[in-house]
Amino acid sequence: MKTLSLLLLATSLCFSAIAADKKVIEIGTKPESVCRGFGGKLYVTMINGDEPGDGEIKVLDGDKHKVFAKGLNNPKGMAFVGGFLVVSDETMVRKIDKKGKVTVLAEAKDFPKEVTFLNDVAASRDGQSVYVTDMSHPKWMFDPDGERKLWPIDSDKAVAPMTGCVYKVALDGKVSVAVPPGDKRMPGPNGVTVTGKKSEETLLMGDFFTGNIVAYADKKLRVVAKGMRGADAVEAFGSKIYVSSWPLGKVWAYDRKTKKTTVLADDFTTAADFYLDRKGKQLVIPDMLAGKIVFLPLE
Repeated sequence: MKTLSLLLLATSLCFSAIAADKKVIEIGTKPESVCRGFGGKLYVTMINGDEPGDGEIKVLDGDKHKVFAKGLNNPKGMAFVGGFLVVSDETMVRKIDKKGKVTVLAEAKDFPKEVTFLNDVAASRDGQSVYVTDMSHPKWMFDPDGERKLWPIDSDKAVAPMTGCVYKVALDGKVSVAVPPGDKRMPGPNGVTVTGKKSEETLLMGDFFTGNIVAYADKKLRVVAKGMRGADAVEAFGSKIYVSSWPLGKVWAYDRKTKKTTVLADDFTTAADFYLDRKGKQLVIPDMLAGKIVFLPLE
């Protein structure tokens, strides 16, 4: 019994040490996405309230933060490309210059299909465009009797509209379909990132409802990993794929060599669209409903 108690104490101290290593910044209401932008600083989309125009972009400077841009509605995914921050905002995509000026890059009428819920944004390797997911409106995915509770995958209550897809939006405003809708393995794509060479891009996406991590290249889609439901951010580094779950409050690492999934953290309220800091070997994760930015070490 004494040995067991000592073991439990040691385990507790170990987890406490890991938790203590997490840097946390209180940033405000509903931070959703983080990326590195102008001056090498971190920028954060802030949904804030529900009023049109109350969305913002904040910039982090050490432990401090300030408003960089205003006048957005519900800003979600964001990427830095071609000297602009590019942000999804409901049914439009906006770009923001180095002075914080916000302009519309593409609005709903510019898309080849009806858009309902634009979400994550990833920079293309061409340096002049981004990929943007439209996950379809997520209402169909959730059991209204539970808090952030997804329907079981095989539930007849979860009827997917099968409109989820990925668009490519150029900095000149041209929009095209990058990944078409209609595949049951990816009814609600949320997170997206780009891997591969500039001339041979492979898109890696996390499907919010099924928990499938899927790759798309040469007009073919394949499932890379499963079981990460509520997938929000998806990033790849070396043999690892990192995934956050908004409804489950988890962060996973999937090893493409061993085919194993490891839980890196499960104490978030809502782990949203993180930034993979390769140089700092950490994930910078917005805990959306907690109003925090968490720096999670990867080593």
